[in-house]
Amino acid sequence: MTAVTANGRLREDEIAGGNLVTVETVGVMSPGDMGSGVGGVLKKNGLRVLTALDGRSDASKKRATEEDFEDVESLDELVKQCDLVLSILVPSEALLFAQDIAEAIVRTNSEIAVADCNAVSPATGIKIDEIITAAGGKFIDSGIIGPSPRIGASPRFYASGEHAHILGELDGKGIDVPIMDGPVGRASGLKMVYAALTKGAAALHASTLMTATSLGIYDDLIKELELSQSGTLETMGRVKSISAQAFRWIGEMEEIAATFEDVGTTPNIHTGAAETFQTIANSSIGHERVGTVDTSRSLADSIKAMLKPAD
Repeated sequence: MTAVTANGRLREDEIAGGNLVTVETVGVMSPGDMGSGVGGVLKKNGLRVLTALDGRSDASKKRATEEDFEDVESLDELVKQCDLVLSILVPSEALLFAQDIAEAIVRTNSEIAVADCNAVSPATGIKIDEIITAAGGKFIDSGIIGPSPRIGASPRFYASGEHAHILGELDGKGIDVPIMDGPVGRASGLKMVYAALTKGAAALHASTLMTATSLGIYDDLIKELELSQSGTLETMGRVKSISAQAFRWIGEMEEIAATFEDVGTTPNIHTGAAETFQTIANSSIGHERVGTVDTSRSLADSIKAMLKPAD
């Protein structure tokens, strides 16, 4: 039997086996900038949205309250009550969370679907698939492209793997869910090569401006860019706010480097990008987060601050 997914594609589904999942309750781990925005729009589109805030930061708890998430406290309760859990974390936490939720799945004898939406390599995605599947869960490989709904955006959650259609039920409910043909690894791979370009370029821009400042030729570079590379200079202006994201992008660059190395492409471009973001994260403005960036600060002053280590 065939059915139409939320984004209009035909698929062979699990109706014949009685295993078709209807997504009514979604768990979001955790309510960071992206997670809280996604959960917020899903709730506005009629879904019940849960999270487990035990051990989460005060900032996460505040965002969850702002978006009216239901806090069930523990992962055991989360997997008991949800049809689908979205893992939206910093890349370095993806594997640990997979292990934690897998243990909860085993304890509760759940068959919940888990979508890893983190910026991880295809190889890491396959490891997470093995962990979730071995526990009895249904794994979905996903990669997010686009900004958070908190600023009015509708990000794309690319999905691949056997159970991708489950995530596809969220399509049009504040997010877009393009379903990719093929196995686990395709969606995470797309995220890797896309971010290699966008965030890799941001690292290049930041390191270039930091180097020019250290050489005492920042103003000379800006004047030349105004003459010959005005479009590039305009894009470089976004460097002012990457202090809020640098801590997240370190692990993402490392995952991208691993992705490139796995297929025989040099990883060195993005290991260097990771080092640049580490420098910014350790700087005098590395503590900034989305919503707390000093938007009045000039590009030149931002670069100077990135070169100054935190006290």
